[in-house]
Amino acid sequence: MFKYRIPGPDARETVTYQFTGLDRRARIADGACREMRNLSTDDCPCLTVRRGRRRIGGGAAVTLLLHKDGKPFLVEGTTVKYDGRTVGSVTAGRKRAAVMNDWIFLWPDKKAFNAATGEFCGMEQHVGALAVRFTNSTVVRTDGGSWPFKTGDGVTIEGCAQAYNNRTAVVQSVTGNTLTFYDNVFQYGELGSEVNQNTHEWSETAVTLSRTVPDLEFVCEKDNRLWGVYENHICCCKLGDGFNWNVFNGLATDAFDVGVGSDGAFTAIAGFASYVLAFKENCVHKVYGSKPGNFTVNTSYVSGVQQGCADTVCRYQNVLYYLSREGVMAYGGGAPEPVGKALNCGYDHACAGMHGAKYYLSGVNGNGAELVVFDTERGLWAREDETEAIGFSVCAGTFYLLGADGGLWQCGTDDPVAWEAVFGPFESAGKKKSSRLGLVLSAEPGTVLTVETRMDGQGWRSAWSGAARRPDEMIPVPFLPVRGHGFRIRLRGRGRVTLHAINQRFKEGSAR
Repeated sequence: MFKYRIPGPDARETVTYQFTGLDRRARIADGACREMRNLSTDDCPCLTVRRGRRRIGGGAAVTLLLHKDGKPFLVEGTTVKYDGRTVGSVTAGRKRAAVMNDWIFLWPDKKAFNAATGEFCGMEQHVGALAVRFTNSTVVRTDGGSWPFKTGDGVTIEGCAQAYNNRTAVVQSVTGNTLTFYDNVFQYGELGSEVNQNTHEWSETAVTLSRTVPDLEFVCEKDNRLWGVYENHICCCKLGDGFNWNVFNGLATDAFDVGVGSDGAFTAIAGFASYVLAFKENCVHKVYGSKPGNFTVNTSYVSGVQQGCADTVCRYQNVLYYLSREGVMAYGGGAPEPVGKALNCGYDHACAGMHGAKYYLSGVNGNGAELVVFDTERGLWAREDETEAIGFSVCAGTFYLLGADGGLWQCGTDDPVAWEAVFGPFESAGKKKSSRLGLVLSAEPGTVLTVETRMDGQGWRSAWSGAARRPDEMIPVPFLPVRGHGFRIRLRGRGRVTLHAINQRFKEGSAR
């Protein structure tokens, strides 16, 4: 049972019972934490310790984590694993991944894995240089081999002496050694000449045929298409087909590619609401429409995603969160609004993940790495620890973290954590003399707590240390009176604790 002490007539007492998370700005509310470690806003307005985190695997070379159909998909060094099995190989280094239907697509390697069939393959196909035989609508291999292409592929043909035939065309059918295209897609001789009209078959000696995929810097899935950016272009694949990016038949299922005129490099891409957002640091390009025939690109010059922070883009309900040069932004379709002012710092690079209404941001700057959490429903920040993450994933309601050291962690466990909270300074116009604190809290019996105080920039002084005796209690913290303008409190401990209130008793004095 909680018991609040009634102060005597010669003293004043303040009670802080609204705890508003992390706030590093110059002036903060009494219930805000100047610094914190491993605390959470889950029980707001109370302050509570976050859930634990447990390492479940990984290694130094793990660079990608996602879940598909309830199973983990990892890139570990040059090995690709799905559900613990090795399914393919890639080059070493960080990857960009997008999931569409049963397929997981990887850049820059341009590899793809089918989670339903187990197939692992390259997205591109190249054949040549070959001796082939042309007609006005077919290409026939003369070496007896078969083609690696399929119906619907956009194939780029190069190396023809007849320059008109060096083009991209869409395969209509594949039969053995014969590719069939649209009628009269190929020509021989000068267009309109007699030989052109009469010749229906001819040979080429060194022809290359390719199905190519652009070197995308960033990629996402939206409306059964993969969207990406490269150089100063925004593009998407053929509807439902992540292997084809060069199909231009004038149909609603076609691929799409457009250049933009804005300055600077692309920094991220994301699907949001009814459009695709292609970000640069100083603007965002919105792609509207439902098919290539009506795709339209509009540009808004607002704070976009910071370079090196593409992985901070996360969506919750109808809001997109990301890190810009001005801090963390909440974007609802109009002008983005800053929501990270309480952090009072920037990051050189960062990544983020979304779990429920919580936005987890792991950033690195000159002071090192830290993992902070934004409660989007309460508008409050909390700080967990110094973890540098390079990826997050959610599977069946469980949140997973991939550390920069390759460690794979399961979040939300019952593992105990050490925590810390710094409050204050509690300021007044005249000097005040604090003589007693009261902590109203819930704690696991036996949890050890430490209380320290600090006045006007002096060093920290130990005020009280002990163990919680009951699940709910008020712990009085008496200490020698110290007089000054600004009074800070630091609480530390290990184990599950919920802080309900801080009672502070003091006497007001003069300014001298």
